[in-house]
Amino acid sequence: MNSARYFFLVSIIFFGVMVPGAVQAQEANLTGPVTEKQILENDRIYEIYIDRYTPDSVAIDYLMNIKEPVKLMVFLGSWCRESKKYMPRLMKTLRETDSEKIDVEYIGADAQKKYPESFLNMHQIKYIPTVVVLKADKEIGRIVEEPQKPIELELMEILEGRKN
Repeated sequence: MNSARYFFLVSIIFFGVMVPGAVQAQEANLTGPVTEKQILENDRIYEIYIDRYTPDSVAIDYLMNIKEPVKLMVFLGSWCRESKKYMPRLMKTLRETDSEKIDVEYIGADAQKKYPESFLNMHQIKYIPTVVVLKADKEIGRIVEEPQKPIELELMEILEGRKN
């Protein structure tokens, strides 16, 4: 009986110490340059939303056939509701596009939007998420927070010069 009580007490202490750490590790804030893989591993919700989303086929066709290289600098927050909602849609679009002409760089920002300061200041990031679209290293447009229409259509409009 004493050994059962001892085991029970040790189990409670062990799980009381380990479980909060596991939850905290799952919710780690991603800051600085990150990969799509790191984003997906940090929070399963991204993959769930990717699987559920169907990008606009006209936008996919357009993005698959762009002639000039473009770079997307995607500023997101692993803590941010809008990032979790809209960035999976962008990721799905880019997966389906599979274009060598589109280079993507993901940058995680902290909740105060102070780190990584050099990236945030250089690109004047005030809101998360923000997608900065560059052509020949010059900004040609951006998508800030909640897109007004599907994100792939906004990206297409920027690349066509109809939106900045």
